[in-house]
Amino acid sequence: MRIAMNKKIIVLLLCLLFPFKLLYADFKALSPEEYVGLIAQETLDVLGDKKSNSDEKIKNITSIFLSNLAVREISLFVLGPYRRNLTSDQKEEYIKLIKRFVSEIYSIRLASFPSGDFSVLSSTDTGRSGIIVKTLIQFLDDPNPTKIDWRIIKNKNGDFKIFDIRVIGVWMAQEQRSTFTSFLSKNNGNIDKLMDRLKKQLDR
Repeated sequence: MRIAMNKKIIVLLLCLLFPFKLLYADFKALSPEEYVGLIAQETLDVLGDKKSNSDEKIKNITSIFLSNLAVREISLFVLGPYRRNLTSDQKEEYIKLIKRFVSEIYSIRLASFPSGDFSVLSSTDTGRSGIIVKTLIQFLDDPNPTKIDWRIIKNKNGDFKIFDIRVIGVWMAQEQRSTFTSFLSKNNGNIDKLMDRLKKQLDR
């Protein structure tokens, strides 16, 4: 199993995830639309910052990413029914691997892409499944705007976190869930084998 994604999907996902600086001290005071808009616009500003080199962008993206994505919830979600196979001893290492996977693989790919313009179209509260915010982004090197749907949730502290993003009709966390569960179904649900594959891919 190689955990791979369409390049355009990866770029669009990551271009909208991570702010470099946060203008609001308390996210609880923001509406879902304001939260998503703040993150997206600040990220586009980072990508358009000509004073920062690639390594600086990667470092900032990685740091901010981990504070805005619902990493723990996503890490467990992508295991599907095999989540029950995850022991307490494995859980900490597994979640750390997911963090590393995202930061090292995705952030590196993101840093070379341009900035653009962003707008929020609408939002829908789906209850326990979270709030879906529909947005549009216009990259500077692409004449065709792209629709992006964000699924955000609130953590136990009442803070918004990004749980999933739909790009070109594909929900990213759900796609990763399909990849993971497919591998696990062929390996007797062995979480250690999944973690070994992640480690090998990261060490390449």
